[in-house]
Amino acid sequence: MSETVRSVERAIDILTSFTMENPTLTVPDISQKTGLTKSTVFRLLASLEAKGMVEKNPYTHEYRLGIQLLSLGNVVQSSLELIDVAKPIMKGLSEKTQETVNINIVHGTNRVCVDRIDGNQALRKVSEVGKLLPLHVGASGKLLLAFSDPEIITHVLKEQKELMEESALNRLKLELFDIREKGYAASFNERLEGTASISAPIRDYTGAVIAGITISGPLVRFTEVKVEHFISEILDASGKISREMGFIKEKLKNKLL
Repeated sequence: MSETVRSVERAIDILTSFTMENPTLTVPDISQKTGLTKSTVFRLLASLEAKGMVEKNPYTHEYRLGIQLLSLGNVVQSSLELIDVAKPIMKGLSEKTQETVNINIVHGTNRVCVDRIDGNQALRKVSEVGKLLPLHVGASGKLLLAFSDPEIITHVLKEQKELMEESALNRLKLELFDIREKGYAASFNERLEGTASISAPIRDYTGAVIAGITISGPLVRFTEVKVEHFISEILDASGKISREMGFIKEKLKNKLL
């Protein structure tokens, strides 16, 4: 086990030593709970404090969980709420299209699948839940990138500038603009050879895009007629989920005006 992995595990042990019964702990308390030396606990607490994961009371020298964890907890809670709302609509969409349906969210400068309903056909595309994937490739990624904050878009494009030819980068920029205009993304034979995907945005009550819902499957089944049908179905599904999340289309129109 590398020293980095060991340090991460020890930091997690420290964070999980705080409980409802013991919301504040001293260095000796944490040392006793985790079995780590006091010097190791002190060093890791300093790193966690710098990241806002823990806070120290300067008078009692006790530590408590930091406000940054509350922020992360809100992200988790939002994702769980989204999954609860989206699940029945995802099932309906998968039954209608007979293809795999998944939900993706932005994670840093990547995207991650947080839930999936597999299609009922033997040959199907499977997106691994929890796996980080790039934002600049595939319908799911590009959809989320197109509706991301400008800072994220700039960061991703800057990264790809070192890896892509200028013509490919310009095509990506145009595609992101096109996705925002159309309100959905489609990819064929792109991230994985022989596969296709169509993705649409899910909005919250503020109108912000918080996730994307995607239909994906083998390229051979994504005929021109089926693609038109899939686009209609996924826009309908994304609209239903967004409304369940509190989104009101008229408010977004007023906001844009």
